[in-house]
Amino acid sequence: MKTAIVRIAICLTLLVAPLTSSAEFATTQEPYIMGVFPFVPTATIEGIFAPLSAELSQALGRPVKLRSAPSYDKFTEELKSRDFDIAFIQPTDYASLAKSVEFLPLACRYEILSSHIVVKNDSLVHDLKDLKGKSMGMPPKLSTVSFLNRLALRKSGLTLDTDVKFVYLASHLACLQQLMIGNVAACGVSPAAVRLAEMQFKTTFRLIHESPEIPPPLFVVKKELPQKDRDTMLRVLTTTDLAGVKAELRSMFVEGQKKPFRKVTDKEYDVVRTMMKTYGIK
Repeated sequence: MKTAIVRIAICLTLLVAPLTSSAEFATTQEPYIMGVFPFVPTATIEGIFAPLSAELSQALGRPVKLRSAPSYDKFTEELKSRDFDIAFIQPTDYASLAKSVEFLPLACRYEILSSHIVVKNDSLVHDLKDLKGKSMGMPPKLSTVSFLNRLALRKSGLTLDTDVKFVYLASHLACLQQLMIGNVAACGVSPAAVRLAEMQFKTTFRLIHESPEIPPPLFVVKKELPQKDRDTMLRVLTTTDLAGVKAELRSMFVEGQKKPFRKVTDKEYDVVRTMMKTYGIK
């Protein structure tokens, strides 16, 4: 009888005793903050990047908290202030800011970035010159895609802000919504945003122009983070298949690739620096 009581007591002790695994280790660490620029609505960012932050947390043995911002302006401010330990940022932000605030390139998307300027299927607009005297929707002015849009219109011979009225919206999807209801004649957004909108809104758009391709958005990491943690982050990013992401969001973000991210180098973004220097970002 005494032996049985002792066994029960031991079992109860094991059940209520605090764990000494990496889960406890994670809770005693200050979390890493992972920032994601607001290229899609917050719910979509959470749907894609929350499972990824969980993968990173498990591999690092410390929490990784996901954070975005309500606007591109705010996100850029937080990037400049180094509020993020790891961040997914747009190419123009990397080219202009990353070195000065001491962030290192880590991994980028496989899909090269371009702008797709689209119209509704029944639109009378067939090329960029047809936009003269009309309005064109874009993501926020600070976005890389809006820079590519302005560059494309300039190269087509149109005078910016005179021949075409620019309407800057809160996000890529907001732009496409305005196109659907007829508030703008065309919209210039990322290919991924077009795919997502066509899936979510059960519609299709007609492509009238595709900008030149540039290196894609990428993850950067603070220079002072331990090399061990940076190596772990790189391993997770380049091996994840985003299995925890819903199929609809995954197909939008990955577009047929088995792996969404690859290792990236600083030199790949020299072309972006050259474009910004040649044409300006304003």
